[in-house]
Amino acid sequence: MNSIYKKDKQNSVDNLNYHHLYYFWMVGREGSFTKASLKLRIAQSAVSSQVASLEAFLGKRLITRSTSKKFALTEEGQLVFSQAEEIFRQGRELVDGIKQGGLHSLVRFGAIGSLSKNLQMRLLKPLLQNPELELSVDVGDPTTLLDRLHHFHLDAILCDVPFPHSEDEPLIQREIAKERFCLISKNRKGSLPLHRMIQNQNLYLPAKSNPATQEIEGFLKAQKIRYLVRGYIDDIALLRLLALETDSLVVLPRVGAERELRTKELFVAHEFKTLYQRFYLVMRSKGSRTGRLLKLLSS
Repeated sequence: MNSIYKKDKQNSVDNLNYHHLYYFWMVGREGSFTKASLKLRIAQSAVSSQVASLEAFLGKRLITRSTSKKFALTEEGQLVFSQAEEIFRQGRELVDGIKQGGLHSLVRFGAIGSLSKNLQMRLLKPLLQNPELELSVDVGDPTTLLDRLHHFHLDAILCDVPFPHSEDEPLIQREIAKERFCLISKNRKGSLPLHRMIQNQNLYLPAKSNPATQEIEGFLKAQKIRYLVRGYIDDIALLRLLALETDSLVVLPRVGAERELRTKELFVAHEFKTLYQRFYLVMRSKGSRTGRLLKLLSS
């Protein structure tokens, strides 16, 4: 078996064997020794031996092993995998960049499918204007995106509801924007009081699972305003279309209908002064790119 490190005769420094790191990274990416060995086209025992050598060099257990063959990265394993992911990503960028005549840094976002595209453009604008960055945005459901984040396939997730997390898998969740909720309609409502405006009108609200919806309904009940909910919609784009295509009143953040308000296809019938839709950036708590992402988005 090859030594896990080479001795530098001049500096006497132990150098990481990237060949072994690559085998560990493949195991982490594939989720098992068996799948990694098939991908690498070598014996599973050889893969296991390489990973064991890496663990011996680092002095840390990276993968938990049990008789049930359950696979899991330890805390140290997750950190090493995160760094390996970055190392080999940069390696691919280096090769591709040299061959294609330019080097770019890839930033990988996930976005909840229901999130306003107007808001995404606003938040990601600093990255789009940076010629040295290559942007990747995957749209999906919360469960899928969170799994991709935990497995280091995404750097961050843009969402409008905080993600549940635990001590075992902690997350950093930063509020990066907030927008006031408005009553939107395709018809001008003049200066009618809110209770008269809503009375006997069909009303569409964001999804019941959205904490903001509970605040909106709580506010209306506290004001003793009678209202009729026609539907709860977990998609800002669909709420905007309902405002355009029906005579209903629709509650959504102003940014969701930004263009239509500007062109006067839609109108703000009422703006809730204290009710906001909040937007978050969700990241791994131990990610190496967290600080850089926040700096890029605020530039």
